[in-house]
Amino acid sequence: MKKTFIIFACAAFLAACDKTDSVKEITVSLQITTPAGVTTVPESYHVEFINYNDNSKVEKTAGADGKVAASILPGIYTISVSAEVLAQGFSVIYSGSLVNENIVTDGASYTIEVAVAKSGTLVFKEIYYAGCKTLSGTSYFRDQFFEIYNNSESVVYADGLCIGSLYTNLASANQPTWDKENAADYVFYQWLWQLPGNGTTYPVQPGESIIISQYATNHQAADLNPNSPVNLLSSEFEAYIANSTQHTDMSAINMELKYRASSYQAQQFWLSTVFGPALAIFFPADDTDLTELTTQVGSTAQGVAIPISLILDAVETVDNETKVQLKRIPVVLDAGATFVGATYVSKSVARKIKETKDGRNVYQDTNNSTNDFEVKDTPEIRRNGAGKPSWNTWGN
Repeated sequence: MKKTFIIFACAAFLAACDKTDSVKEITVSLQITTPAGVTTVPESYHVEFINYNDNSKVEKTAGADGKVAASILPGIYTISVSAEVLAQGFSVIYSGSLVNENIVTDGASYTIEVAVAKSGTLVFKEIYYAGCKTLSGTSYFRDQFFEIYNNSESVVYADGLCIGSLYTNLASANQPTWDKENAADYVFYQWLWQLPGNGTTYPVQPGESIIISQYATNHQAADLNPNSPVNLLSSEFEAYIANSTQHTDMSAINMELKYRASSYQAQQFWLSTVFGPALAIFFPADDTDLTELTTQVGSTAQGVAIPISLILDAVETVDNETKVQLKRIPVVLDAGATFVGATYVSKSVARKIKETKDGRNVYQDTNNSTNDFEVKDTPEIRRNGAGKPSWNTWGN
């Protein structure tokens, strides 16, 4: 009898443990709102509850009223919202997020006000920033490249396009304050380059891309790094600094260096941080002064202030998933971030294909890099059959 009692007691104890240890789902609600003055409302929103700790994701659809509920396991989540509306020939993007929310209470409610922006005709298609290793195991970063794609249905002239990396060099919770009125309406460049041209010199047809390289050479050559994943001889543009002793002027067209922060003045090449740069492209307005500098409050550091309204595309790249919340780029331009996860790993991030129209790929652009990009184990220029501009006569 005693043995029988002990067995039943143990069974009851284990059952109690199972009930105690099991984690039950909780239900949370979300209200999506738009900024004051926005009159066009999407018919629906795509909502994601992402738990980076266990790589889980719950997807929901909210209606035009912006209301949605979800059943999830308790944890720390990033809630991401996106929508798209076609209006007057533009793709209007609605995006927003709550980052690192500790969601543990059943019945909790949250509110996200989405930012609203028009998507640009040119977008970053692939970014290779993390570098690679040499055959001897040393670090190599000279083969960085940025591919920019015409995602529209019309020809776009690349003449005058500006590209660069924003403050700060590393994703950080401590972002500088700028001595400028309405500073929140601007982004601030620490490196800024501009493509040359007279306005119609460099047409980029729908479905074509241009390659901008740090150094437009064959990095797989024996005297450089046979272990590099890329040959960049066919690049359209490169970041060549005149009189550089560390960089041979290649066939690619030289961009014009408009600004580099004082901390980079001695550097003879444009190195975008291998830990993940914040990148943005724009066409300057007629009255935009690319030499006018703004100073950081409490510092001598300066940057070029560009209105958010001019930015065509911006991509936040970071070290890894733990840095996604450390925003340098305003949410209205990029509500998320993308990453390869480590340095010198020969990987890139590439934009996802949304659809194919008449044989031309249209890439996803929801102004949320977490959703729009994916990691590629091997960088590749003009992936998925992107076209090469006809005026590039030196590329293979």
